[in-house]
Amino acid sequence: MDPKHANTVYHDWESTTYDEKWSISFDERCIDYAAGRFRKAVAEPRTYGRALEIGSGTGFFLLNLAQAGVAAELHVTDISPGMVAVCRRNGRALGLAVHGSVADAEVLPYADGSFDLVVGHAVVHHLPDVAAGFSELRRVLVPGGRMVVAGEPTQLGDAIANQFKRAARIGVKLAAAVAGRERVMIEQDGHADDNDRAAAALEAEVDQHVFTPGELEDLARRAGFAQVRTVTEELTASWFGWVTRTVEAMVGVERLPAGYPWAAYRVWQRLFAFDDAVASRLVPKDVFYNCILTATAPAPE
Repeated sequence: MDPKHANTVYHDWESTTYDEKWSISFDERCIDYAAGRFRKAVAEPRTYGRALEIGSGTGFFLLNLAQAGVAAELHVTDISPGMVAVCRRNGRALGLAVHGSVADAEVLPYADGSFDLVVGHAVVHHLPDVAAGFSELRRVLVPGGRMVVAGEPTQLGDAIANQFKRAARIGVKLAAAVAGRERVMIEQDGHADDNDRAAAALEAEVDQHVFTPGELEDLARRAGFAQVRTVTEELTASWFGWVTRTVEAMVGVERLPAGYPWAAYRVWQRLFAFDDAVASRLVPKDVFYNCILTATAPAPE
């Protein structure tokens, strides 16, 4: 299937359950997380006037940034109509005016210099033509405007995370072999129709790339950005996070001990803090899982 069509179909199918699947919220927990990623890339505190998010999904990044005071006028695009609809609904629930458009990030429906800030979270690796996407981000920014792209898995970090996912899958299957599959593993929904099964199968098709931090920087520079910089984060926190998510998907949260979600989140927090304070001083940046890229549109001389 054409990758753009695959992304549209899959993310439309995911839109109504996406927030629950990824534990997305619009409270202090996720406001602090979104603002923390932004401020890790951009040191100066300020509010940007007109802000655009590409591949917005249900609005996790921009809506939480708006609540943190980073962005004022909110515009979102996504190739999935379902995601745009849910994002606008989430905005209304928060009392935020969200201007939403169904759009391809490689061909944005805005005039040159329309925005003071453009952001994306876990989106660039879905784009078939990443260079075209970066060129569009550069085009719609005002001179001196800021771009922040977060949540991009690094090439090496993703490869390591895949081994932890594999180990978790093997562990669950071994437990099922010993204790009985029906006691350990969640049963597949036998009532799912062919369309649901086909959409779910597209999960393996929607990711198009992984990058090294240096490759992301090069893409931004070739698109004409200035002051290009990347930071990376999540090492042990990523390993733990992907193990827990794999177990949850195979076992079902309802079968895990009471209080498990909060306990897992607290462990993840401690590992995240360790990665930030200790591991970042000892481990090369390319090994970390998440990459954040920031740059500016050059101001005229």
